[in-house]
Amino acid sequence: MPRPIAKLLESIPSLRYTWLTYRRDQLWFPAAFWSLFAFLVVVLTQPLARFNLARAYLGFVLPLIGGLLAAYAVLDDPAIELRFATPVRPEQTLALRIGLVLAMEIFCALAFELLAHALGIDLSALGSVTQLQLAWFLPTLALTALGTAGAFAGAQTMVGAVLVGGVWLVQVAMKSWFVENAKPCFVFLGVFSPRDPGLFVNRCSLFAGSLALFALAWRLLRNQERFLGSERR
Repeated sequence: MPRPIAKLLESIPSLRYTWLTYRRDQLWFPAAFWSLFAFLVVVLTQPLARFNLARAYLGFVLPLIGGLLAAYAVLDDPAIELRFATPVRPEQTLALRIGLVLAMEIFCALAFELLAHALGIDLSALGSVTQLQLAWFLPTLALTALGTAGAFAGAQTMVGAVLVGGVWLVQVAMKSWFVENAKPCFVFLGVFSPRDPGLFVNRCSLFAGSLALFALAWRLLRNQERFLGSERR
């Protein structure tokens, strides 16, 4: 049997277990926010108001939701002791749990963009189609990585959630300061200033920082004993 097919078959039980133990609020929570913002853009008629709502959802709400969900994705498993007792590699656990979070985020974003297009909402102010995707995906990736690494570093889901919420709030509130003094690490530069000359460096640093945080999360997850018996909620 070809090795790729064998690996796929081996992963089926793990995927089934992940789905059975997956907290359903990880699905309805982003779906609820999607429904709320979809309702608002349908009800409103002013083009500028519609654009601002669409930009807020894609650029700010989605990344925040992704970071919060990622903080709870692994350690909030009700059978975490059983999972750690199985011969599942840390990278596989991380990929399955965080992959589901990112998949849900991507689905919500693309579905909202299709709705915006159907309603005639012009999102071209955020750049081309590719730039539009990067405007929400990189902040989502960055806060997802931060939530994951923060939860593992503190061995508590709440640590990751608070860290994500704090970074989100500080960066949104201090937008001007970050644009002038800390542009490479400003998560929302592509949303606030989509034509900023420093946007390329910003996106590279966000992507590299996300990879570094995921690598840290993987490293921390390898020491599974520190998570057993800890207060995760």
